[in-house]
Amino acid sequence: MSDDDRLFTIGELACQAGKTPRALRLYEELGLLEPRGRTDGGFRLYGCESLVRLQWIQQLSDLGLPLNEIQGLLMRVKAAPTGGDAMAEARAGFRDRLAEVEGQIARLCALREGLRASLAYLEKCDGCMQTALPRCCGGCTRHEGEHAPDLVVGMRACPDGSRIALSSKREQET
Repeated sequence: MSDDDRLFTIGELACQAGKTPRALRLYEELGLLEPRGRTDGGFRLYGCESLVRLQWIQQLSDLGLPLNEIQGLLMRVKAAPTGGDAMAEARAGFRDRLAEVEGQIARLCALREGLRASLAYLEKCDGCMQTALPRCCGGCTRHEGEHAPDLVVGMRACPDGSRIALSSKREQET
């Protein structure tokens, strides 16, 4: 028997895929996974193609697709009258997800830059012996003429709702 002919029980497949048998039963219920057959005792048997399908589901999940959207994509692909139509459905779904991923990447890049700017700003605070925040930072000479990054400004907001003397770039521009 070749590896392609090997059959897995639900527990074996779940172990191979890093999933639980319960997750596999849910995927089957949603039409995302189909057992190849059953044993005489009624236990599900899956082929190697099921492991490939589970990896595909995981990749789409990692891209942020919820199971119902994966289900919808698979249903549209299966319902397409031709192979070309099926692949057009897949392309449309993947294009939509790509646009969302690119938007997430842009947001993450902006957050990364904010963290870098904040870290560079806060490096100058190393060794500061003044009283604790937020009292000392209003008159700090280590950052004279510098605008505090937004992540630092939010940290220095006073509990009574007032702001300390140093302001962010955003406040200076308005």
